[in-house]
Amino acid sequence: MFYCSNPRCSNPFNPDNSKFCQSCGEPGLTALFRNRYRVIRLLGEGGFGRTYEAVDIDRMDDPCVIKQFMPQFQGTSALQKATELFKQEAKRLYELGEHPQIPRLIAYFEQEKRLYLVQELWVFEWLFRLFDIVSVSILRLAARVYENLG
Repeated sequence: MFYCSNPRCSNPFNPDNSKFCQSCGEPGLTALFRNRYRVIRLLGEGGFGRTYEAVDIDRMDDPCVIKQFMPQFQGTSALQKATELFKQEAKRLYELGEHPQIPRLIAYFEQEKRLYLVQELWVFEWLFRLFDIVSVSILRLAARVYENLG
């Protein structure tokens, strides 16, 4: 899968060996971030950028998360402040090192004038969240059934 680095591209994923983005026409697609991280899929996006599920090909395709900093701010001071906060996040993650409740920072880098954080992907955390959602739904359903019986 090739990735379009145009921040305004609505669908940045393209088939292998594409020369131009099929969505926006941008040339210069990339298969790997920093010649190391292969994007698998988009996990989410918001006002500060996009988050991707990826694999680290230098670490036997270890799963990871890439946070791409692409703030949607107008004005130089807001953009500078957002950039400063993103850099501070990277520094704090680095200082924390190994922590049982925070995914470890693998890398922080700039590519094509954009900032990136790479962290461990904690798949089991998603499963716990899903379990919590399902558990709450089951409990609510059971409460309704109990109310209807009583």
